[in-house]
Parts: sequence; structure tokens; C-alpha cells
Amino acid sequence: GHKAEDQPEGTNVAKYFDRGWCFTEQCWAGLTKAGYLSLDLGKMRAGVEYDCWSLMRDCTQAGGRRPPLLPSAFAAELEKKSFTNGKDDKPLVKRLYEAAFEEQFGKATELDYAYLGWGDAEAAQLAEVLASGAAPRLETLLLAGNKIGDEGCKALAAALKEGAAPSLKLLSVDNDKQPELVAVCKERGIELR
Repeated sequence: GHKAEDQPEGTNVAKYFDRGWCFTEQCWAGLTKAGYLSLDLGKMRAGVEYDCWSLMRDCTQAGGRRPPLLPSAFAAELEKKSFTNGKDDKPLVKRLYEAAFEEQFGKATELDYAYLGWGDAEAAQLAEVLASGAAPRLETLLLAGNKIGDEGCKALAAALKEGAAPSLKLLSVDNDKQPELVAVCKERGIELR
């Protein structure tokens, strides 16, 4: 690549995901888009001939896709990012992210975060988003193929118990025998599989 010292003055020489706009675009892409539609092509293996399914498998599993961030968490992380014109761009980006978050989650009826390599921490982060009331129309939540254990399921159960995702009808998660999650799904009439 190009050396930082060789760049014109004012050039943002921060690493890719330390740059404000790059971070923002990654966060936007991860809000409600199905996991298989957001690929990390850097995960491709040399010498492998890919078809559609093998490309999706290799480039989504543990591909670094994070769960969505609440606007407040996004704003906090954005403060650590570098902008060429941060004074003007940071407030703009915060407003744009919050608007996108509200619009996308406000209309989402299905969230497909399957096979992303998520564990308990990611499930807890998603539970926090759902608990915020962000997905009032959500009917289907697909989390199968992840590594969500008891703690992640408990976080999801707690959010659901408090009324998160009031329209939810189907929750797909591999740990579908976790007692708190089973109980709240039964209580709310949510199909758990």
C-alpha cells in the first residue's frame, strides 16, 4: 500500500475500519440485511473454486459481521474513529445512522442473522437492540447456525419477557431447549425451533 508519510496533507491514513465513513457503512450494511447478503470476500481461500453456496458459507461464517448497534453505542464507537473532516462529518453521520436504524428496524418483519458465528455476547447485544423497542413489526428472527449458548439465550429471553419484538411469531436458534427462552416463547406464543 501507500505509505502514510507519502500522502497529501489532510489525507485520512487510518486503517480501514478505524475510518469513520468505512465504519458507518459497515454498520449500515449490518443493520437488517440478511447475513448471507453481506459477505467478507477477504475470507475467500486461494485455489478454491466457489459456487454461490460455498462462497456464502466461507465468507459469512465468523466473517466479522457484528450485531447491530443502538444509536447511542454507535455514537460512542464513532468517537474513536478518524474522519478527514470530523468536525462536520461526525454529527452528520450520527444523525444519518440514527435515522437509518429507526427506519430499517421500524419496518423489519424478518431478521436473518443465521450462520454468522455469533456467540453469547452478540446475542446479548441483539437483545439490547430488541429491548429498545426497535423492531415492533418483527415476526421472524433467524439465529440458527450460530454459537449462542445459555447466556445469550437468557439475554434474548429477558428482552422478550419485557415485551421486545411484540409481533414475533418465530424464533430460530440452535439452543432451543434453554429453559428461560422456552418459557417466554411458550408464554408469548412464539414458535421456537
